[in-house]
Amino acid sequence: MPAAPTDLRRYLAALASLTLIQVISTMVFNQASVLAPAAAAEFGVAAADVAYYVSIVYLAAMISTVGGGTITRRLGPIRFIQTGLTIAALGSFVFATGGVAMAAISAFIVGLGSGPLTIASSHILARVSPPRLANVTFSLKQSGVPVGFAICGAVLPTLALDFGWRWAAASVGVLSIAAAIAMHPLRALYDDERTSGAARLPTLEEIFEPLRLAWRDPILRPMCFIGMLFSATQAIVVNFTVVYAVDGLQMSYVLAGALLSAATLAGAFGRVFWGALADLLRRPSAVLAGIGAIIAMAATVMAFSTPAWPTTAVYIVCTILGGTAVGWNGVFIAESASRAPPGRAAEFTGATQLFVFCGALLSPLLFRTVLAITGVYEAGYLLLAAGVATASFFLGRAALRRS
Repeated sequence: MPAAPTDLRRYLAALASLTLIQVISTMVFNQASVLAPAAAAEFGVAAADVAYYVSIVYLAAMISTVGGGTITRRLGPIRFIQTGLTIAALGSFVFATGGVAMAAISAFIVGLGSGPLTIASSHILARVSPPRLANVTFSLKQSGVPVGFAICGAVLPTLALDFGWRWAAASVGVLSIAAAIAMHPLRALYDDERTSGAARLPTLEEIFEPLRLAWRDPILRPMCFIGMLFSATQAIVVNFTVVYAVDGLQMSYVLAGALLSAATLAGAFGRVFWGALADLLRRPSAVLAGIGAIIAMAATVMAFSTPAWPTTAVYIVCTILGGTAVGWNGVFIAESASRAPPGRAAEFTGATQLFVFCGALLSPLLFRTVLAITGVYEAGYLLLAAGVATASFFLGRAALRRS
């Protein structure tokens, strides 16, 4: 019994600190999408070309995710998080220097730094979370993602208008460095199980074994596909809401940023709600399938929005889309971690994250291509709705077979 307070302290400290880190890392990850309307003219590109930046970020994140579970156990999760935040901050500073070439380099650096953060934090939470609260715990931590998006949407446009977009980007880098330094005292709590005397880089066997095991799991296999489609939709919501609102719906820049904030704040509440529901029902895969059905309907409605719509109607649709398309991740990661062998949550979440990053990598490019071909945003939203509906159907069927 005397160990209980210590365990509770480790749990609460992990949840609070990792949620804050998630907020800051998301701001680094998403800054270019929000600053695109302000920076595009100086770059000599269209604001929608931010799709290429986003795809480079996710490509680099995929690369840094490979073997991330093994590296987490060898470095220690807190040290790995500190390293990632420092690298991501460097990417922010490079972006602030301006120019298309530097933006591309910035995207790659930001992705390298941001990719392993979910893996390292999942390793910690899997160790300290009460099993009965796993879904809501991971969802609370992942609520930092939409909160980070919301802060970006609310703050960065104003900073860009008042001080210039370069200073707005640099401020995000400073915040990331400060977070990396503030994390150092937590090494004593959570880096106590790192391995020693081994090579820092993982072997090919260590990289591919979790992928093989996850693929053989009857629930994780369809989850990998739905994670890909969900992340594709989330990437469109967070990276194109501001651009679509300005270009497609003819809103002001600041009002478009507020629209993104509303959608992503709904995602923050959604993550907690869906996590609590999954813990209550003990059916996380069925909850994910239900989320997919709502995403498909909301994206379909979004496809038919026009400048003539009342602002309130656009906000309602974006709020529903944000509450689901940005609200699924905590349940997804918790289920991935729970189906891993003991002590290997980092490797299994890393394996499923590869598919998540793949969806986020490809969707901005496909969305931008569809926009270039059709000249309208509606077609992209309809394609996303169809893909999510299909993946949700197969995951729901798999969940019913396992019940």
